[in-house]
Parts: sequence; C-alpha cells; structure tokens
Amino acid sequence: MKSLHRLAAPLPRTLCLVAGLAALATTTTMNVRAGEPEMSGKDAVVIPEDPAPWLHGLFQLDVSDHYITPRGLNVENEGVIFQPLALLFVDLYSEPDAFLNSVSMTLGIWNSIHTEESGADPGNWNELDPIFGLTFKFADKFQLDTNFTRFESMVDSYPTSSHMEIKLSYDDSDLFGPFALHPWVAYWLELENKSTVVFDPSRSSESFYFTLGVAPSFNIGKVKFEFPNFINLVDDDFYQQIDGSPGGSGLAVFCSSVKASVPLDFIPKNMGFWTFYAGVKYYHLNNDGLRDGNSVLTPREHKDDLVQFHTGISIFF
Repeated sequence: MKSLHRLAAPLPRTLCLVAGLAALATTTTMNVRAGEPEMSGKDAVVIPEDPAPWLHGLFQLDVSDHYITPRGLNVENEGVIFQPLALLFVDLYSEPDAFLNSVSMTLGIWNSIHTEESGADPGNWNELDPIFGLTFKFADKFQLDTNFTRFESMVDSYPTSSHMEIKLSYDDSDLFGPFALHPWVAYWLELENKSTVVFDPSRSSESFYFTLGVAPSFNIGKVKFEFPNFINLVDDDFYQQIDGSPGGSGLAVFCSSVKASVPLDFIPKNMGFWTFYAGVKYYHLNNDGLRDGNSVLTPREHKDDLVQFHTGISIFF
C-alpha cells in the first residue's frame, strides 16, 4: 500500500519556504511514513520589478512521474502525481538600509493527489499540509527562514506529524557573478510524530537532520536554468531498519537536479505572472533505514539511484 507527500523547494522574492510533506504505507504491524521537500516559487516564477507593496500570492501545480521526498523516500512510482501549492506572503517589515532588511510571513496549503489510490482508507487525495513560515533578510546578503509544517493524511494512514526547519541562505552573486553558488544550510526537526517509515514504534523517536546545498543558475534569453544540489546528514534515529534498530547516521541522501523555466509573457499581467517549468532530479540513497523504508513504500523499485521527471506552472500575484 502506498501514499505520497509533497516537497518541494526557494520561494518568491520576500520569502523562501520549504514546504514539507509526508506519506505512508501501512500493514497490520507497521506504521509507514514518508516526508517531502521542498517547494518554492522563486525558482519557478518570474517576479515583477514592482510587486504589491505588502501582500503577494503564489499558486503552483507540479506534475510528476514519481513522488520522491527530499528525505529520499520513494513514496509513489506509479501513475501521475499532482501536487498543487497555494501560498500567501505578507510583508511585515522593510528597511533596506538597516541591518535587518525585511521580515515577511507565509501562510499556505500543499496537497498531494495522484491517479493511483493508496492509504489505509484508499483514495486519490492523499495528503494536505498546512504551512507557516517567517523569513528574515539581513546584512543585504543573508536570509533566515523559519518554517513549520504539519503532515495530515486524508486516507487515515498515519497520525498527523509536525516539523520545523531553520534555513540560512547566502547570496554570493556580487562575489562570483554568473558563477555564484547561492549556498545554504538547514536544520530539520521532527516536533511531534515521525515523518519517515516506522517499523517498531516502541523503538522509534523524533529526530533531526542537516542539509547542505547550493543552487547555481544562469539565463539564456528568457529561459532560466537552475542546478540545485544538496546532501542530507541524518541523526542515527531519523530512519529505522526493518528489525527496529536505528537506520544509521551520516550522509543519507544526495540529490542533483536541473530545471528550466520560461515566463509565459503572452498572458496579460493583470492575470498574474505565469511561468512554465520542467526538470529532472537524481537521488542517490546511502542509509540502511531509508533503503528498508523504500522497500515497503515501493517494493518493485528498491533502488539506491532514483530519477524523477516533473513539470508544472507557477502563477505569482
């Protein structure tokens, strides 16, 4: 039995938000969970030079052949996965000449819907995730995102879990120009219940991981090409092996991707700023607990190397 989660990625201008997601496959003796990453509008939408002064919105629909979370969980590999995201951005403070340049808030909802039914009470609408975040830009080059998410199963597959992520990004464009890496580091913490596959709840506990990433990009005409890469360094208890023992610590996931996006200029600007994008992601998995979890989620695709193709449309208001 399978289910899916969101994911996931940088947000529009005043805010970068990692919108988490979760998924679950259950048997009579296992509580199986999954979680994803990372959604963002900054990579998928062209921002106008003079947007609304304090209130912005983003709608994004991502369509994929797999659902693989930023944590490497291969949640769904059959049918077509639709993951709509709606976000509202509120500018709370702006002082470009001060040390603290701006503060903004994000409220949103992410959903996971797929053509293959799954879950304890099988259905197509698998998950709904509320999102809340605060972003602080300071010293001109730095951005600190604090994000909170909840994974809610619409098919009664797992208890609702909650999580927090703290992400620090640095804009190195002035230093390296077109060769800028845009490095970032994040800390992801389970606050209540697990976001991964659980085989023995009595030996499982909330845990954490760190992410190190870069996001270089360049433009050719109106087409923007992005090359996000990241690694996850996990705590020993973040994943769990089939026998209930810890999954192992250290490097668990490496992800490298390429994405191309182009603005849809033929759509009137009073209908928002539309962008079409397409990309491919490659994941290498390096954790015994993660491998065991994927053997339950997608038993016919138990691999250490996974590829996901996705495309979609973003609309920024």
